[in-house]
Amino acid sequence: MREDFLKLDFRTKIFMSLILSYTLILGNIQQNHPVGAAFYSLLPYVFLFWCKEWKTAIKGLIFVVIAYIVQKEYLFVDSGYMGAVGLFITVVFLRLLPGFMMARYALYSSSMSEITLSLKKMRFPDELVIPIIVMARFFYTVREDYHQVKDAMYLHGLTNRKLWIHPIKFFEYRMVPLLMILTKTADDVSISAMTKGLKIGEKRSNLIESKFEILDYFCFLLMCVLIGFYLRGKYA
Repeated sequence: MREDFLKLDFRTKIFMSLILSYTLILGNIQQNHPVGAAFYSLLPYVFLFWCKEWKTAIKGLIFVVIAYIVQKEYLFVDSGYMGAVGLFITVVFLRLLPGFMMARYALYSSSMSEITLSLKKMRFPDELVIPIIVMARFFYTVREDYHQVKDAMYLHGLTNRKLWIHPIKFFEYRMVPLLMILTKTADDVSISAMTKGLKIGEKRSNLIESKFEILDYFCFLLMCVLIGFYLRGKYA
């Protein structure tokens, strides 16, 4: 089996993120089709499990199952304090988080080259594509730099427990070094964008291909079914 067969295009991931966010939050699918809603709420965590985000995927699967049980058994029985807690749990894990988790999978599993090529094929203007790519790379670098600062402080015995008790030391030993690193990171990211040929109005060659495979069409079909559930619940 070819590796491309098991790989989603970035455009498919963005489409799934938008549809999951819109239909699960604004639709009444949970009432009319609770099993289908639970399936679509689980879908992003399946993809996260697929790309080896084991911890996040397993936690998400467990929380979605618990939220589904709470919605089915208790939400419409208890209208007091426990009913409010149950409603909050179902809204967060069955409506809000699936779209965010799908977007996280889209960004985690796609390289900057894939994102750039996909955005250009979607006819995004260069004035929008370049800032998106630069900011995405910047925030990724910020996360890596923060982990490095955190590991360095841990070697000196400055753990989270000690630093949270003394917030001034937390700012001095954790945030100040990070801010000093970020001043150089911002310049490096800008230089990197220019080195890779990201210029407005100029074509840029790419070593990868962005095209739809069988799995992409299958995911589009799943999203069309979800849209059908939403429209049926809203207008039927």
